[in-house]
Amino acid sequence: MKKYLPLICSLISAVIFGFAMLFIKTGMKVVNYDTIKFLAFRFTTGFICLQALVLLKIQKVDYRNKPIKLIIFCGALNPLTSQILETTSTTYAPTAQIAVMSSTIPIFVTLLSVFINKERPKVKQVFFMCMSVAGVMIINLVGGQMIGGTTIGLILIICTITVLSFQRTFIRKASAYFTAFESIYIPTAMGAVGFSATTIINHAAKGELSTFFNGLGTPEFVIPILYMGILSCVVAFLCMTYATGHLPIAVSSATGTFSTVISLLVGVFILKEKLRPIDIIGIAIILTGILGASLSYNKNDTKGNTLSAEKE
Repeated sequence: MKKYLPLICSLISAVIFGFAMLFIKTGMKVVNYDTIKFLAFRFTTGFICLQALVLLKIQKVDYRNKPIKLIIFCGALNPLTSQILETTSTTYAPTAQIAVMSSTIPIFVTLLSVFINKERPKVKQVFFMCMSVAGVMIINLVGGQMIGGTTIGLILIICTITVLSFQRTFIRKASAYFTAFESIYIPTAMGAVGFSATTIINHAAKGELSTFFNGLGTPEFVIPILYMGILSCVVAFLCMTYATGHLPIAVSSATGTFSTVISLLVGVFILKEKLRPIDIIGIAIILTGILGASLSYNKNDTKGNTLSAEKE
């Protein structure tokens, strides 16, 4: 069972991320699509949850004699930089273009891991990872609306992909020194402080501080914030960070594409969207890639990270 725990964690994070867009859309409407404000409440809620776990001694953090600059660097990449780039790109580029280009992140992470983390994924693992990525691209590219893209949008998407690829590569490197909890504790705090300070300053500059807490009395805002703050920021990121540190990079990348399948199912069964034949083909390809990557996983394939494994 312990062998498959990283796989299970990776799939759990993918499921949570798959539902995320539904809650983001609901919550953003309440704050009139004020992205920074939404992110401020999201990451503040997440950090309060993490701090509660520390105070209750359910989890602990110890950064003594560890390369804390590595974690700070990861936090600067995500959430501080990536969240702003990713959110801003939706204004200048169609969703299909963002989804298609973002689906290449696992490939770049795998390539970066070869050079930065000195990993050598198995050929069959890379094959099944690429199969999963292909499934994502088929779903979003065939029949997707690519009209409306701009040069600025393209640049923002490329920057987002670059930032997230480096963040996931370095957070994997950090797993050799930090537990999964320690790996997300500081970045979440950075997001809470950074986004909160920004939105408070913006409200103050506009003379709208009195409206800062508007929406907290409505379930349409509270539920999305709790979901994104606790399940997404804490549970999903903990699972993803743990899986990233204990799985071969190609395997963790492949299983991460399961979030696309969940997003499609959410659209069909909750938002009453139409399931196209190409979606079914794409889902089949993604699931085949995930199954193949999972079956190719051997615990001995994981590169080192023994320090992290021993501590957790």
